[in-house]
Amino acid sequence: MKKDYDIIVVGAGCAGSYYARRMAEHGYNVLIIDKSKRENISNDYDIFHFTRKEMEQFGLPMVHEGDGIFCFEYDTVSFFSPYGNYAKSGNSDSTIGMHKCEYIQLLNDWAVEAGAEILYEAEFKECVYENDKIIGVKFEQNGDEFDVSCRLCADCSGKKAVVRRSLPDNYGIEKFELTEKDVFFVKLRYIKFDEPIEKWLTSHNWMFYKAWLSPSDDSADAILGMGSCVSYKIGDKIFETLMKNLKLPSFKTVKIECGTTPYHRAIYSFVSDGFIAMGDAASLTRPNNGEGCAANLVLADVAVDIISEVMENGSYPTREKIWSVNKEYNKKQGAVFAFMLSALAKAMQHSIGADEYMYKHDIFFTQPILCGNGKSLSISADEIFNMIKYIFSGMASKELPAGELGEMLGGALKGVKVGLHYALYPKTPDKFDNWVKRADKLWKKAGQMSDYFINKQGEKS
Repeated sequence: MKKDYDIIVVGAGCAGSYYARRMAEHGYNVLIIDKSKRENISNDYDIFHFTRKEMEQFGLPMVHEGDGIFCFEYDTVSFFSPYGNYAKSGNSDSTIGMHKCEYIQLLNDWAVEAGAEILYEAEFKECVYENDKIIGVKFEQNGDEFDVSCRLCADCSGKKAVVRRSLPDNYGIEKFELTEKDVFFVKLRYIKFDEPIEKWLTSHNWMFYKAWLSPSDDSADAILGMGSCVSYKIGDKIFETLMKNLKLPSFKTVKIECGTTPYHRAIYSFVSDGFIAMGDAASLTRPNNGEGCAANLVLADVAVDIISEVMENGSYPTREKIWSVNKEYNKKQGAVFAFMLSALAKAMQHSIGADEYMYKHDIFFTQPILCGNGKSLSISADEIFNMIKYIFSGMASKELPAGELGEMLGGALKGVKVGLHYALYPKTPDKFDNWVKRADKLWKKAGQMSDYFINKQGEKS
């Protein structure tokens, strides 16, 4: 280990390994530190996934059957109404399931292969400053403390955001801590069906419950997942309702994994003097499902392109010089994510009856919208006419309560306003404070999905 690096990455997970690899490829001296042992790296869940398209897009190492990392691959996805009466199915990008710990170890080695260094069981303590700017990092390993200089510190430390939350109050980076209102509580039940069943190689989703049934490795027939706001207890209540309303084959639970993922807007600015936050440390996850890995790599790519150029010839990456990371990220992904997160806070707050009706008559929950895989969406005039017709018919029959419809449409409108505001993200830091004031007001009006769970005590009517 040297005493002087260009970049220190705190956290050897997906975002940290990827960013370290890419910056090392640009010729920078990169050190990754992680408080975990190598054998425990990113072991919160056993199985996670990328689509094959994402792995190719970001140039990630590919896995193959029999390599000890690969678990399954599927390319069909289905969405069901709460009682399972109506389904929308379609082909999706091929999804590859992998053992997470083993794949992150592969990414660690991939970063080292490009020239990065990595230290395990190395715990971040604090940043070192000169003239109020980050110039290094202190960390502890095996009881010894080390002081290593750098020009950029990348916080990829996960939900605890140990670097971001340690920064001075006036450093231009939000220091909020995620609370129970700001995360998704995820419980994964690895199950075996009581009767022999063909290996489960598709993804089944029930958006109303925020539940899904997807493939597993050889230890189980499938994974029955459930995400909820506020607490696992609320998730367990919703799971009971799910089991009463669906006719799944009988099964036994082999094992259960529990964990949380950020479900909060991303920090307003990812960068400051000699600093960038990525991944869960920046509260950056997909609003529709709480997943973060591929979404984080979009920000990492933007950061690599901009920061690698700024740091050429030994230059220091000041807040002003790397500010465009914020602007470019919001142009590529951030504005859409902001729209989705704010809209979903209200859009999912409706009853089982209304959900069944909308699935039946293709109101919002259409096959192209649910299974379109992010591709361009074209809705004909006849489809729009039928949607409007059944909205009014449902209101008249009270199968689609006007109050619930109003909440959904109101949420969509709030989402549009938030998304447009992010699309107008300031090009320079001098206009940032005014932008933040407006953003705070918009998010306060939009609310959070957890507000509904707290008000209803976790029970949907």
